[in-house]
Amino acid sequence: MSRIWVLAMFLLRDLFRSLTAAIPLGVALAFALIAFEYGMDQPQFVTVAGVAMAALCVLNCLLLAGRANRGTSYAIVGRLPRRSELLAALVVSSIVLTIGLALATMVGNLVTGRLTLGFPSALWIIPTWLDLLLLAAALALPLSPLAARGGSHLAGWVFIAAVMVAYDQQARLQTQGLDWVVRAVGVIAWPVSTLLSQASAGLHGRSYFLALGLTLAYAALLFVVAVESFDDKDLLWAE
Repeated sequence: MSRIWVLAMFLLRDLFRSLTAAIPLGVALAFALIAFEYGMDQPQFVTVAGVAMAALCVLNCLLLAGRANRGTSYAIVGRLPRRSELLAALVVSSIVLTIGLALATMVGNLVTGRLTLGFPSALWIIPTWLDLLLLAAALALPLSPLAARGGSHLAGWVFIAAVMVAYDQQARLQTQGLDWVVRAVGVIAWPVSTLLSQASAGLHGRSYFLALGLTLAYAALLFVVAVESFDDKDLLWAE
């Protein structure tokens, strides 16, 4: 575990030594300024900011994976007992970076009075968001060229886009007789949608913990898929 943490810190330091670091900083700043322009209460913060931070975590993991997907990483990967440690370090580093940006966003808007949180109920944001960030980071791994084989990451992007469009257009799909698509998308999205809806409503019963566990199971499954793809992949890296 200590080796993964050290590698995660190395990945973060490498990111901030490049201009690429301006991307997550700029995105977080833009969100903090625009999304909170008219203020935000706790339920909105849980859902709107939670989804935004999950998307930012995906971006962070992709950026870090892109930095790791270079010939200069060969010496690091060659010394690791298991390649999966690099993927674990990418998950840890992307979550650490996202948490740092989320805290800066939250504190800044609390100080300026544009965010209202109630304590101790706001502490439930911690397990909710941590679960979402684990899922986001694990999702980003098979979507990155680093862990993908051939064009599998492109197929992953197409699938994610199709699920998001179908989820947004459920009413239209039902009118067209595609109820099975709506049901399938509902099953896929149930853990995350239920987790956010229960957390924003301040409900932390059986449904909340079931959604929490299933979201974590999604993350574990995606991480295993990435590990299986990356473990025996031929690495042809550019300098």
